[in-house]
Amino acid sequence: MSAAAAAWLIALLLAVRVPARERACIVAHQTTIAASADAAAEAHHVPVALLLSVAYLESHLGCSAHSGGCWGAPISRTRRGVAGGPASAASALALGYRRCGGTPEGAVSSFRWGRCSVPPGARGYGPADVMRFAARVAARVAP
Repeated sequence: MSAAAAAWLIALLLAVRVPARERACIVAHQTTIAASADAAAEAHHVPVALLLSVAYLESHLGCSAHSGGCWGAPISRTRRGVAGGPASAASALALGYRRCGGTPEGAVSSFRWGRCSVPPGARGYGPADVMRFAARVAARVAP
């Protein structure tokens, strides 16, 4: 398990009020979550903290009751109804980075809405929410 992902998960549990059921799941699977996040982030060249932040906001890192282990992205564009895990989420973020100017905000917008900016009337979390969330968790990670 990478020190970065492991530290981020510990910081998450300190910085954020995680619902009890999801907290128990994250704690029980923290080694797998961290290793999967590290591998996916490295393979797709995305920051692990951004990947974990989006995955937490999407499905509590696959621990939400009805997430089926999904991290918020389908396994492919042609199989949108099939939940994907860390590799699918990292791939979707990487596509957003490439398409949207290499910024984390563009990557998150692309991940969420398939476009490089927040659409008018968008609901749910957006790039600014992810950046605030990631900063809140990062503030708890020891230097």
